[in-house]
Amino acid sequence: MATRQISRRHRLVAADLAGENTKVLQESEGEEASAAAEEEVLDVVDEMDY
Repeated sequence: MATRQISRRHRLVAADLAGENTKVLQESEGEEASAAAEEEVLDVVDEMDY
């Protein structure tokens, strides 16, 4: 029975870590997309100045 509890805990910890990794990846992708969009806007503004 102790082995089952340990195994279950390992699965729960692994699932929690996977969820955290997904969250961090999504936040990172959001920041990259935001930076890319900001860069595009700045490029358009620069083109308008000329």
